[in-house]
Amino acid sequence: MSEPLRLYTFSVSHFSEKIRWTLALEKIPFVEVPWAPPFHVIPARMRGRATTVPVLEADGHHVQDSTRILHWLDTNRGPLTLLPTDEEPRREALAIEARFDEVGASLIRLAYDHVLPNADAVVKLWTIDATPMQARTLRAVFPVFRVLFRRRLDTSPKRVEASREIIESGMCFIEERTADRPYLVSDRLTIADVTAAALLAPFACPDEHAVYASEPYRAGIAALVEPWRSRPAFAWVRRIYREHRGDWSRAAHVSAALRVA
Repeated sequence: MSEPLRLYTFSVSHFSEKIRWTLALEKIPFVEVPWAPPFHVIPARMRGRATTVPVLEADGHHVQDSTRILHWLDTNRGPLTLLPTDEEPRREALAIEARFDEVGASLIRLAYDHVLPNADAVVKLWTIDATPMQARTLRAVFPVFRVLFRRRLDTSPKRVEASREIIESGMCFIEERTADRPYLVSDRLTIADVTAAALLAPFACPDEHAVYASEPYRAGIAALVEPWRSRPAFAWVRRIYREHRGDWSRAAHVSAALRVA
C-alpha cells in the first residue's frame, strides 16, 4: 500500500482547498502540511519551479499546481470519480475547471487589492500556521512586503477592474448553467463543481470552511463582496459546500487562530 500523500498548503489558499477537498471526496489518504507565507518560498522552490501552493509529494516526487495535481492523481491514484469517463463530459468538466482557475487568480488580485491596506488582517491570515517568531518577523517587515506584493500581483486599477469582470462572468456562467439543474456538467458532482465552488469560496464564505466562515474574515471582506452578496452563484457555492464538503480535520485550529488578536 502506498504511503499517504503529503499536501503542502496555505490555510487561506482557495487553490489548496480545491485539492484538499478533492482528496477528501476521493477518499485518498493524505497528510496536510501547512506553510505560512512568505516563509514558504524556499521550501516551495525546493519542491518545484514556482512558489505557489498546493504542492503534492508522493514517494519523493513533487507536483506543483492544482491542475497538474489533478491529472497526476487521476493517473496514479485514480481514476478519479470527479472526472467523467465519457469523452465529452470529461472535456467539458476540464474546460470549466480551467475557466475557474482563471476566476480564482482574479479573485486573489481583487481580494488583496481590498485587504492589503489592513496590515493586521493580512498578517493574521498569513500566520494561521506560523511559528511565533515567523509571526513577529512578518509584522515587522510587512510594510515593505506589502509594496512588493502589490507589484507582483499588479493591482493597477485596470487589472483590478479586469479581474472583477472575470469574476462576474464566472458567476453569470454558474447561474446560467444551474438555472434548471444542480450541477455544472452532469447530474452529479464533478471537478467542475469542486473547482468553481472552492475558488469562489473566499467571497461566498460557506459555513463549512474554517477560514472563510470566521467572523473576522467575513467582516474584513464584507464591503468588497456586498454587491454580490445575494447572487444565486454564491447561494450555489454555499449549497455545494453544505451538501458535499464534510469535515475539515484542521478546522478547529484554523478557526481559533483567526480569532487571536
